[in-house]
Amino acid sequence: MEGHLLFIKNTIAQLEHRIQSAPITEEQKVCAKQKVGCVDLSLLEYLCVHASRQLTSINLSYIICFLANLDTDVIAAVFAIEPATVYSVRYRLRSRFEKGAFFPF
Repeated sequence: MEGHLLFIKNTIAQLEHRIQSAPITEEQKVCAKQKVGCVDLSLLEYLCVHASRQLTSINLSYIICFLANLDTDVIAAVFAIEPATVYSVRYRLRSRFEKGAFFPF
C-alpha cells in the first residue's frame, strides 16, 4: 500500500507541473492545482488496488483530473488533446475496473 501512496504523490506532482505548463490562464492554473490538491488520496489508493490492470502515471493523472472535476477544456489543454478525446479516455479508464467496482468519475 505504501508503494501506491508514493506512486500517487509522484503522479500528483507531475500533474501539477503539467498544469503549470498548460496553455490556460493563470486563474485556471491556480484553480486546477487547488482542486487536484483536494482529491482524496485514500480513494486514489482504492482505485489503484481495484484496477483490473496496473494504472500508469498518465492513467492516474486523468483519474485525478476527473475526480477533481476539472473542466473538459482544461483537461484537454493540460494533456494537449482534443476535448472530445477526454470522453474517450474516461470511457477507456472505466473499463479497467471490474463491473460493480466503485469509481466516481
